[in-house]
Amino acid sequence: MTANRFGSRRSRAFGVALVSAVTALTMAVPAMADPIGDIEGEIEAQAADLEVVIEEYNAVAEELTDTKDQIADLEAKLKPYEEELEQLYDLTEHIALSAYQNQGLTGTFALLDAGSPEIFSERITALNATTASDSRLIAEINEAKAEFEDEAKVLDDLRKTQASQEQYLEDQKTTIEDAIERLQADRKDAYRDEAAARGESIEYIPDYVPGDRGVVVRQAMAQLGKPYIWAASGPDAYDCSGLILDAYNQIGIGLPHNAAQQYNMSVRISRDALQPGDLVFYNGLAHVAMYIGDGYVIHAPTTGDVVKIATIDGAATPYYGAGRFL
Repeated sequence: MTANRFGSRRSRAFGVALVSAVTALTMAVPAMADPIGDIEGEIEAQAADLEVVIEEYNAVAEELTDTKDQIADLEAKLKPYEEELEQLYDLTEHIALSAYQNQGLTGTFALLDAGSPEIFSERITALNATTASDSRLIAEINEAKAEFEDEAKVLDDLRKTQASQEQYLEDQKTTIEDAIERLQADRKDAYRDEAAARGESIEYIPDYVPGDRGVVVRQAMAQLGKPYIWAASGPDAYDCSGLILDAYNQIGIGLPHNAAQQYNMSVRISRDALQPGDLVFYNGLAHVAMYIGDGYVIHAPTTGDVVKIATIDGAATPYYGAGRFL
């Protein structure tokens, strides 16, 4: 009995030690790395930042355009002031010249042809012989000049500030776009590395697209290699419209299981306007594929084939049109 109790205790102790060892080992092993997921997460974050910068840029650009319009309006409004300045300058020059000739002024007062309204005004003001009417003309010169310069300076300062903000945001936009481009390249390299590790190669890898467009593209891409079966919409097999239906279900858009009906529900777009996630229709609406970028589509071709990537012209013929839901 004693030996049994001892043996039982030893077994329980061994079991506790084993559990502790396994737990410690499990905790010590880091989680599996997901380089592609990490890169895609960073692209999402960068894209969110880019959207904020672009909207700020658009707002400042609108403000700058409005300021430039105000400057143009001011210039048009103040053109008569400039003309009046010129006229008053001519009149004052005549007054000063008469004062000089009639009073025999010499020295500084003789230099009345300096060519500057400011200097001329100062010198004319100094003439003791000017009349009240002459003084009024000089005051009008200074008032019109001051009004023009004040309004123009306020708007010009605003224009410079807004132009500086626009340039700053433009630089930020470029920096983020460059970062996203590098991340896209890193992501494609990671995909190729994973494929190479499996002994495979990938002909084309679409860019990671944030948002709903990216969701539908990645859902379709996840079905590569699955067989074409008529009237199937996943998860193990697909026909052409079933592949599209399944992808759009991921973002809450319900589509009919028919290429022609999908076309009729979509918004017409030109081939040149295609973006990832848009639909491409062929053969009198008997076939549909999803555009994934750079002239490529993904589709479920026909019986005996599998979901695959093809060029937009190599998927099916003849090209019918394109549609958009996003």
